[in-house]
Amino acid sequence: MRQFILITGASSGIGESACHVLLAKGYEIIAGVRSSADAEKLKAAGGPKLHPLIMDVTDESGMQLARNEATKIIADGALVAIFNNAGVVVNGAWLYIPIDEWRQQFEVNVIGVIRTTQLFFPLLSAPRQVGDTHPRRIINMGSVSGLFASPFIAPYAASKYAMEALSDSLRRELYMHDIQVVIIEGGNIATPIWEKAKKTPSYFGPEYDSILAFKDKIIDGLIAKGMPLKVINDVIIKTVMDKSVKARYLVRPQKWKFNLVRLLPTKWVDRMIHRNLLKQSGIRPF
Repeated sequence: MRQFILITGASSGIGESACHVLLAKGYEIIAGVRSSADAEKLKAAGGPKLHPLIMDVTDESGMQLARNEATKIIADGALVAIFNNAGVVVNGAWLYIPIDEWRQQFEVNVIGVIRTTQLFFPLLSAPRQVGDTHPRRIINMGSVSGLFASPFIAPYAASKYAMEALSDSLRRELYMHDIQVVIIEGGNIATPIWEKAKKTPSYFGPEYDSILAFKDKIIDGLIAKGMPLKVINDVIIKTVMDKSVKARYLVRPQKWKFNLVRLLPTKWVDRMIHRNLLKQSGIRPF
């Protein structure tokens, strides 16, 4: 029986990489991409078992068309997993980020996940064929920002906190249906998202000029410390294939240190973040 996985945000980064590692495991992939050019590039690299479809998770009618096309592709096969990976990030100071940017962040990172899951769930929950024992999974790409909110990415952090709640609620609702919901809480992964952040607008007021001047230096530091994609790929394979899975997977180095910081008094953590920000930007405190 042909087994399919839906992956959104497959044009680049984690989504594109996940397509290839899961293809290598024998799955067929329905890959949501942004453009025809992305579809052609992915198809050329992936071969006949990779099926790219244009998917804008903020476009209801477009996603319905993609679902209809995916239904034809899957035919008498089975959709065994939905990997909600599409996401965007806007950076800037909380007070200066325009409302439209906040709205777009939630349209993609939150409403887009809800829309994709609702539309494709009937395929995931379809009656099984005889002998089909593969687990059914909804895998949401979260972030450590959904556990710990850093400065200057408030809309992104808020959307990832929402992803935690969505995942917990849906997991508990689907418990009786034998469909498991998993959230991957990714740390800093080496993907194009950070290079894109250097090119996208940043929203800061004049009081943040000293920080803005060192924005690229801070981002370069994140890029240098980024974990290789293999780290996240190994977790994605586990969440798709393992017979038993956890509700959440924290993916970052020195997990113990991260968990310890979350237990410290809030005022201590705020001071630590402020000092680290000054250190990264090269600014000396008065």
